[in-house]
Amino acid sequence: MRSGPGSKVPDSRTRRAASDEDQERPSLPPSLEPGMSTMPPSSSAPCGSPACGGTSMEEPSREELPAPSSRASPSQSLPAVTEAPPTYWFARPRRADSMTMSYDPQATESKQSELDLPLSTPQSQFNDSSIASEEEKQWEVAQDQQDSDSSADSSPLREPQAPLVPILRTPSGEVVYGITDDPVAAQAYHWAYRKYEEKLARQEQLPTLRSSSCASSCTTECYSPKQKKIFLNASKSVVSLSAYHDGTEINQCTGIVVEWDDVKKSAIILTSAWIICTKKPFDDWSYKDYAPEAKVIVRIPDDTTSDCRLLYFSKHFDIAFFETMGELTLPIVPLKPDLEYGQNLCVLARDNKTDLICTTVRVKYVDPYEYQHNHYLFIDGSIPKCGTGGALADFSGNIVGMLFCTLPIVAFIPSSLILTCMRLWRNFGQLVRPQLGLKLRTVDFLEMAHIELLSRKYNIASGLIVREVFSQCAAEKHGIRVGDVILSCQGENISNVTQLEDILLGVGERHLEKGNDSGSKVDVEVGVFHVLKCSRRLVTLTVELSDGIEVFH
Repeated sequence: MRSGPGSKVPDSRTRRAASDEDQERPSLPPSLEPGMSTMPPSSSAPCGSPACGGTSMEEPSREELPAPSSRASPSQSLPAVTEAPPTYWFARPRRADSMTMSYDPQATESKQSELDLPLSTPQSQFNDSSIASEEEKQWEVAQDQQDSDSSADSSPLREPQAPLVPILRTPSGEVVYGITDDPVAAQAYHWAYRKYEEKLARQEQLPTLRSSSCASSCTTECYSPKQKKIFLNASKSVVSLSAYHDGTEINQCTGIVVEWDDVKKSAIILTSAWIICTKKPFDDWSYKDYAPEAKVIVRIPDDTTSDCRLLYFSKHFDIAFFETMGELTLPIVPLKPDLEYGQNLCVLARDNKTDLICTTVRVKYVDPYEYQHNHYLFIDGSIPKCGTGGALADFSGNIVGMLFCTLPIVAFIPSSLILTCMRLWRNFGQLVRPQLGLKLRTVDFLEMAHIELLSRKYNIASGLIVREVFSQCAAEKHGIRVGDVILSCQGENISNVTQLEDILLGVGERHLEKGNDSGSKVDVEVGVFHVLKCSRRLVTLTVELSDGIEVFH
């Protein structure tokens, strides 16, 4: 394990001395006892050193060193430490036979003369076969082959040892070691440590070792093995898409494989039209700039890529359909039209490295903000921007919605609306709908006290509250005002915006079935409760039928 980077060497000879409050100090190993051939012990990093980050070391040997003679001459005795100067530092010793760095003999002899310890030269230590093991020699050979990544990564990972020399002896007889001032040895150590860190970084990127890039943003997984199999099977239909315009990547998002053609060996991928959007204003009710000619590449979970061809995109619903080019084998996951509120759902998306994003969420009972379209629903989780176009799945593996990375909370379009859009696109090549010119909110999403008030005062239990009316639109001309409640549309009672959008798309579908153009006008009948007049009435609105975005004037 890493014990510290050891990235810097002090320029001066100052070291922090030991104090009574410090950790247990190491005693001198037997190899440093007088009369024995010795070599300065090493440490994986100096303890408390700015160079090592101050990490703790393994418990050292407690073999005692004979205390210096009280009758020794001043030139022969070790300096006694009675107080710890704050600029000193010291390290725990380790076995001398774990040293892999070279030392300057003059520097070592200088330390030996200060401590009056009979130290031998490092060369004699490295020549001793009992010190340099065959395993360490093989590791050194592998380190010399850094130009071959496979060779370097397959060899054992070993942290180089710091070049330590004895500095002083404490009054208790223990020897303190510090890193050498020899620039050659220090430079060699830092070079070896840099190689060690590079190799460590490469190993951490191995698929079996690297951590998920979305681990910090996703909630903790709590799935059973059976549920994991279900979601992993569904994730095979979730792909990553990248769009390039003028040779530059403009957007990256997620897509869902919704259809498969056995004859052409191609797939239809559902995603967000944001993938080809070059300028998207914060307000959804404003015009957007798109690049339909952008080159789009799909990244399959097996790490293969393929070009895509744009089939259709809707500016209003912000959805797009692409067809893969080339023979591919991709599974599909069914879209489930029924969404049960309050149930646990699972986000399945791809991050910018195509890694799977999988986290449990719930549907939030909130309305869109004034700058968001009426047809959005929301979840209580979060996804990165590249997760736009991802799948919202139930615990049976069915897709119940497609995700959009919106602020301040993540939105999605339910599958019931997506299936209607797919049917119109398949049959007519366009998604036409009447544009009512209203921003709405849902009665069912209000607080209990508020719903009870509407029920008690106006006998209203559900419907859509008018939040804003477009200027000079048909609804405004017919007296519909902010605060009124839309109770029905085309004779059907409505309780949420998804139902209203399905009805409006049905109006457009029947209009196209008669052979009419998309730019003509249609009549839409709505049931309205006027809150100021406290009255109900049916209003017929003659509105424009359009395939484009509904713009708020």
